[in-house]
Amino acid sequence: MATHTHVPEASVYRLSLYHCYLGELIRKGSQGRITSRHLAEELSVKEETVRRDMSFIGGVGRPGAGYDTHELFASLTEFLGLSDEYPIIKIGSAQMLSALQVVFPSHSYGVRPVAYYSELPDDVGKEIDGIEIRHITDLPKIDRELGVTVALVACSPGWVQMTIDLLGESGVSGVLLLTPAIRINKPEGMEVSHVRMPCDIKSLACRCQSL
Repeated sequence: MATHTHVPEASVYRLSLYHCYLGELIRKGSQGRITSRHLAEELSVKEETVRRDMSFIGGVGRPGAGYDTHELFASLTEFLGLSDEYPIIKIGSAQMLSALQVVFPSHSYGVRPVAYYSELPDDVGKEIDGIEIRHITDLPKIDRELGVTVALVACSPGWVQMTIDLLGESGVSGVLLLTPAIRINKPEGMEVSHVRMPCDIKSLACRCQSL
């Protein structure tokens, strides 16, 4: 995160976790306050860790009184560089994109897909939530005024590198990659968070042997 280079990556991740948790509380109608202890207990972290993380956003909460849920959520939203409907691109086959919308309903998490792309020619022209799917090779043509900086990529392995390169050309600087590619070359200035599911399963299997 360019504007918060002094904040440890682990703290940034936890701050995003607090943001997600508070979002769930607000959607359930919470109007009250929340304490560092409550956040720590609910998210399985130490209370002092929560306080240290919150010190990076400053000006929130009062000793002994905790945090106003809505104010803290708003402060975290600003700190993380988000908005009420953060614009993203989603990339993958129409079948994959539809499945992702089931397990990750964007509107429930303050995320707004503004464009869909598929590597399959037969998917071009199909619609998801009223948005027409375009081919991956059209990525550089995306309207820069949409303000998209992050893409969720779940295309087939053979398309990963080309997709990342094209995203770099289109001005996207952040990628959440769900495709289990082992090695990728990132364009300069791009951040890639990679979920390597096969590797995660193998490492989990190894850890389970000692349980």
